[in-house]
Amino acid sequence: MSSNPTTTQDTERGLLATAGMVILVALVVVTVVFFVASAATDNLLVTPPGGDAPEEVVLGTALFAAAVGGVVGAVLAWATNRFGRRPRRVFVAVCVVGLVLYGIVPFTAAEQAATAVWLNVMHVAVAIPVVGGLAKYLPDTK
Repeated sequence: MSSNPTTTQDTERGLLATAGMVILVALVVVTVVFFVASAATDNLLVTPPGGDAPEEVVLGTALFAAAVGGVVGAVLAWATNRFGRRPRRVFVAVCVVGLVLYGIVPFTAAEQAATAVWLNVMHVAVAIPVVGGLAKYLPDTK
């Protein structure tokens, strides 16, 4: 017996509440990882696309990226629930593929390998609560 919500409206209410919580958790987690990374390495330097000089990654940028990731995850969860026949499976699969593909970006932008590794740690640290928390409220099948 599953404790998943039974109606689309129940699921959407649960997703909205969960989205807020997982975004807050993601912000806390990325803050902790950012400070650990800052203490472990000299500077987190990246060269933005089209940029000429490296720029330091600041906490505000990490927090913004984490919040955007949470919002994108929530919208994707809503869409897979609304339009998909297997919402949880599709949501998790799209998130995993997206995380793997997006994990390449830090290696192309980072000035040092350590920076790329720490940026990917931040990606995973945000993805765990966002994907795990949102997937909990999606039904297996419709």
